[in-house]
Amino acid sequence: MKANKPLLILILFSGIISNGCVKQQPVIPLYEARYDHSEPVIRINIEKAMETPATFKLSQIASELEYFSAGDTKYPVKQVIAIPDSDAFITFNKPRIFYRKAGAPSKRYGLKALAYRWYDAMNDANLFYDKKTRSLYYAFSGLNKLNQDKIAPYIGTLYPLNTMISIRHFLYPDDQTAAYPLHLNNPENDKLLSFSSSGYTIYHYENEAGEPNKISTFNMQGDMICQFTLKENTPGVTRSSTKDIPSFETSYWNDAQDRMNFMIPFCDTVYQLRDSQTIAPIYALDLGNMKLSDEELKGNGIPKGKAWIRALSENPNGLFIGILQKGAPHILNWRGEIDGFKPVLTHRIVYLKKEGKAYTLPSESGGFINDIDDGLPFWPDGQTDDYLYMIRAVSDMRDNLIRTGSPKQQALLKYLDSPATHEKDYVMIIAKLKK
Repeated sequence: MKANKPLLILILFSGIISNGCVKQQPVIPLYEARYDHSEPVIRINIEKAMETPATFKLSQIASELEYFSAGDTKYPVKQVIAIPDSDAFITFNKPRIFYRKAGAPSKRYGLKALAYRWYDAMNDANLFYDKKTRSLYYAFSGLNKLNQDKIAPYIGTLYPLNTMISIRHFLYPDDQTAAYPLHLNNPENDKLLSFSSSGYTIYHYENEAGEPNKISTFNMQGDMICQFTLKENTPGVTRSSTKDIPSFETSYWNDAQDRMNFMIPFCDTVYQLRDSQTIAPIYALDLGNMKLSDEELKGNGIPKGKAWIRALSENPNGLFIGILQKGAPHILNWRGEIDGFKPVLTHRIVYLKKEGKAYTLPSESGGFINDIDDGLPFWPDGQTDDYLYMIRAVSDMRDNLIRTGSPKQQALLKYLDSPATHEKDYVMIIAKLKK
């Protein structure tokens, strides 16, 4: 009788439990990496864009807006996933997961896990939704209640969406249908960058280097498919000197589930992982004299005026880049404070693809002028497929929205004035392109 594959995976997974860190044997890639330079890299002059502020309308990058309640201040949204052809989304309000559909109350997704169970080294992008099987995959830490390594970090998978939102009792991490341990040669130097239903990507630091220089792709069984070297390490640049600069910014593209855009800020290059064996540079973000030099990275502090990338989103009309410049005024929220759950920014840059040019949005503008429904200005906090989304507080919108009497505002005001829209909640504003 042939053994059930998920059952075998669970048996193997349970066998790696130990009292300390899980040590794994080094592996070598099965295939030679392919670097695709068939298309020219698009150069975006960030330094020049910061000298040319301009205002833009939201209709230049989107065509319609939808509003969803997105949880309260205790559990802000970390990740959003669009469910195709359903007008619904999954949100990760760490440590909780919700299913949110237009015109229906939000429903907590059926997995229940405390915060320590989630893998923390990947900017909270812990979920992946397989559009073919309609199953959700998630990245877990392998920690126990005492914050000690109990098992290797792993990717788990749950039942299909319809089952998960209809069950009456929560599932717990031990109830997953399958679990795939991550192959990390050294948990300090190897971190999970992204994953899908077919495999995952690890980024690698050399010893105490302050900047990752390689990524490796794996299938779910732990075989290394390819290893890509993206840059040489700079001697003397340590993780302590670069701790304030994120290692990676990641965004998923929409036309293939395993296709991923990402960047290493020190390289100022946005790459696309086109498949597990092929990588291509697609954008070069030129910071000019604001770029941190190797010598400055080795120093005791970052000089005033230097800048780096803090956020990256994209849709078919534009690239949306958040910059943090040392010494420049921070962009504050409506309370005059820094949002603790968003990247701290000093400049918002938009690159309009049709024009082939980048601009800085004035900091006081709040983002793109909302000419779609005369609501608040828009700046993306993230993306899912071609959708951009922004998270704002209900109290922010109610206090700061100018009620113009325009017919454009009818749907927005109906949402804000509804008793079902609670004052303590956040709102997820989805910017879409009409099909």
